[in-house]
Amino acid sequence: MNNKLPRQNILIVDDVPANIKMLQVTLMCDYDISVSTNGPEAIEIAISNPPDLILLDILMPEMDGYEVCRRLKANSRTRHIPVIFITAIDEEEEESKGFKLGAVDYIRKPFSPIIVKARVSTHLNLKLHRDHLEELNTVLKQEISERKRSEAALKHLLKKQDINIELAKKLLRLVNGTAPRYIDLTNGRILFVDAISLPCYAEGGDHYFVRPPGANKQGRPGKTFISLKDQSGHEVSCVLRSIITDLIHHAVLNDHTSATMEAVISRLNNEICYSEIFSKEDFFTSVSAEIDHETLIMKYVSTGHPPFLLIREGEIRDLPGPGEKGANIPIGIKGGITYAVGETRLREGDKLIFYTDGLTEMPLKKRKKMITSDELKGLVREIISQPRQEVHTEELAVSDIMNEILSRISKISEEEVMPRTYKNEAKNTSADDITILCMEIENQKNYCESVWKPRHSEEIAKLVIDLYEKFESEWHQRGYESPDPCLRIVLEEILLNAWIHGNHRDPDKSITVRWRFRNDFHLEVIDEGKGFDYQSVPDPRSDDNLTKPCGRGIFLIQHFASHVSWKNGGSHLITSFRRYPVPREKRNSARARKLMKLWGTYSREV
Repeated sequence: MNNKLPRQNILIVDDVPANIKMLQVTLMCDYDISVSTNGPEAIEIAISNPPDLILLDILMPEMDGYEVCRRLKANSRTRHIPVIFITAIDEEEEESKGFKLGAVDYIRKPFSPIIVKARVSTHLNLKLHRDHLEELNTVLKQEISERKRSEAALKHLLKKQDINIELAKKLLRLVNGTAPRYIDLTNGRILFVDAISLPCYAEGGDHYFVRPPGANKQGRPGKTFISLKDQSGHEVSCVLRSIITDLIHHAVLNDHTSATMEAVISRLNNEICYSEIFSKEDFFTSVSAEIDHETLIMKYVSTGHPPFLLIREGEIRDLPGPGEKGANIPIGIKGGITYAVGETRLREGDKLIFYTDGLTEMPLKKRKKMITSDELKGLVREIISQPRQEVHTEELAVSDIMNEILSRISKISEEEVMPRTYKNEAKNTSADDITILCMEIENQKNYCESVWKPRHSEEIAKLVIDLYEKFESEWHQRGYESPDPCLRIVLEEILLNAWIHGNHRDPDKSITVRWRFRNDFHLEVIDEGKGFDYQSVPDPRSDDNLTKPCGRGIFLIQHFASHVSWKNGGSHLITSFRRYPVPREKRNSARARKLMKLWGTYSREV
C-alpha cells in the first residue's frame, strides 16, 4: 500500500520563456509544473485546476501580476492558493503593495535555485498545515456544538440527582487546569513539569495540580504548590470527591496565602472530615509540596502516600524515608490532627518523581507481586546509568526517566500502559489508576548561541537552512515526534519577524539565536528592536484579516511550537518543542486557564 502524498502542483506565470525554463528545471524533480505566459490564461488554469502554489511575474503585458493576484483573491475557488511574486523590482513600496493584495512572499530575479526551493518548500508546507487547520476548525465547531449539548444534558442529569462521568472529568480539569510546563524560579533557573495520568476505567481517583505563585505586590519570588492525590475507590463518586477535594484545597490556599504547609494540609483534613461530604469509608492519600523559588527549600507532606523520589547526581532518595518527618495518615480518617512536614533544599539539576500506588502495584494483576520502594529505586538507578547511544553526555532528562519507568514496569507487569501522543492512543490495561508527576530544576542559561547581522533576505534564507541542518540531526537523534516542518516553519518565521519587524532590515543590528536541548528543545531569538504589543496581534483567520499579512507569522509560531513567550517588551522570543507532543494540549490549557480565573485558582497566566 502506497502512503505517499500526491505530488504538489505549481503554476509558473511569466511572459519570458527563459525564466519559465529555469524555474521548471529547478522544481520539476519535486513537483508537477504547469505554465502560462500571460495573466488571463493563468487565471483560467487556476480556476479549472487549482494548483497548490503560484509563482507569478509582476511585469507582464496585457495584465500585470498585481491584477492577476487581485482577481485570484477575489474568486472563492482560488483565493486560498498561496502566490509568490517573482520580480526584479526592489522597492519596499512595491513589495508592500503585493502583500496587501494577498501575496505570501517575493522571489527576486536573478533566481537563486537554493532560495527558490527553500521558499517554495516552506509555503507549500504552510499550505498543507493551513488546510489541516481548516479541518481542525471544522472539528472544533462540532466540539463546541457537542459541548452545548453536554451542558444541557448535565442540567437534566442534575435534576435527576445523577451525573455523567465524562462531564465530571471535564469539571475536574477545569478546577485544576493543565499544569504549567515551565515555571520561572530565580538566577536563571526554571522548574520543568511533566505528567502522565492514566485511569484504569473511564475515570479514576488520581488527580493532581501544580500551582505557580501569583504576582505579589512586593515583587518577591513566590512558591509553587504541588499536590498529587489518590481517592479510595474507582467508581464515579471518587471523581466527584476529587472535584470537591481540590476545590477545598484551592480555597484554603487562597484564604491563607501566608499559612505554613502543615497548617494548610491540617485545615484541608479538617474541612474534609467535618463537612460530612465524604462517607466514613472514604479517604484519600496524597503528597503535597511547596517549593520556594528563591531558596529552593521544598517542604512536603505525605498522607499515607508512597514516597516520592529525589534524583541528584546519580543518587536516588525516597522522601519521606522510613522514620523521617513528613509521613502521616491519609486525609479524611480523623479530624483535629496536625500533620508533620518534611523539608529539603533542592539544587540545580535535581529531579523529582511523584507517583500513585497504581505504578508499583501494576504487577499484582498478572504477576501477583508488588514493586517495593527499594526495587523502584534500583530500576531508576539502572535507567539513569545505562549506556546511551547518543553522543550527548549530559544526565538523562527527567521526562525520559518517567517514560522509561512506565515502559519497564508495564513490560514487567505484562500490561499495556502508555500515554497518549501523536503516534499512540492512551491505554491502561492494569487494575488501578496510574499517575506519575515529574519535575526538574533546569538552568536556562546552558544554551548554545550564534549572532548574525543579515544584510538581505537571501542571507536570512541561508541562515534558516544552516540552523535547520544544525538542529535536524540532533532533533531526530533525541527522538522528537513532532513533524519536521514545525521546526522549519517556526525557525523561518521567527528570524523573518526579528529581521523585518524588529530590526527593520538594518544591517548594523544583530539577531541573536540561542538553543538548548533538555526535557524539551528550546529556541530563542533576540533582536535589537523596540519590541511590540504581542498580546494585541490580530487573528489572521478572521474574515477581515484573510488578505492581510499582519499576524500570520506569530499565529504560525504559536500554532506549531509547544510553548511561546516573550521578554523585553517583545524583542526576545522564547519557544519550546516537546519531545512527545500531546494532541490538543495547548487548546485545552488555554480554555482551562480562562475558566480557572472565575474562582481564583491562578492570579496570573503562566
